[in-house]
This record gives sequence, C-alpha cells and structure tokens, in this order.
Amino acid sequence: MPTITFEPELLHRIEQAAQENQQSVADTLVEAVQQYLWELDRKKISRESALYRQKYPELKSQYLGKYIAMRDGMVVDHAADFQSLYARVRERFPNSPVLMTRVEEESDKPIVRHGFRFEANGE
Repeated sequence: MPTITFEPELLHRIEQAAQENQQSVADTLVEAVQQYLWELDRKKISRESALYRQKYPELKSQYLGKYIAMRDGMVVDHAADFQSLYARVRERFPNSPVLMTRVEEESDKPIVRHGFRFEANGE
C-alpha cells in the first residue's frame, strides 16, 4: 500500500474532522475520497446531460422511445427496456458514470437523477 504524506496543516484539519465526527483518520480520509469521487462523477453526468441536449435531434431520429447510454458524448448502448440496458452498461463500465435515459418526444422534458442514473421524469 502506498504511503501518502500530508502537509502538517492539512493533517491537523483531517485529525480535527475525524475527532469531531468520532471516527478514525483512515475512515475520515476514505469518506473524503469517496465524496470527492462522487462529485467528479456528478460533474461528468452533468456534462453528459449537456451533450445529450446538444445531440437531441440526432438522438431522437435514431432512438425515440428507447433507452440509451451515453459516455463521452457517444451512445455506447441502447435498449427497449431500462433493466437490460443497465445490466449491460454496468458490466461494461462497472465504475464509470454513464448517462442512461429514455429518448422522449420532447427534448425539454426534465431529466431526474437517481444516483448516477438519469431517466426522463415520470419513468
């Protein structure tokens, strides 16, 4: 396991946070890294959502009524039902944020986030 060195001031803040939350320094660091990675994933999904909106006319002509999975602005999979799409995407990209949504008739229909899964509102 690699050794991580912190500047004394940062280490003091980490120890203080651990003490205030009644947890170990290790648990505090794990929680902080998990939160950081979650935030990175959230930003990635936000960018994917913007790309979805930009590409909506093309997506609608190809995938209307189907569920799609977008990663890095590209459709990486699609299916008629969400469950089979989700299973394939999680197998292929187990730890990566991937936008999964149904292509609706209207592009301005709100997208609701469920964890890092996005679906059209009401689905």
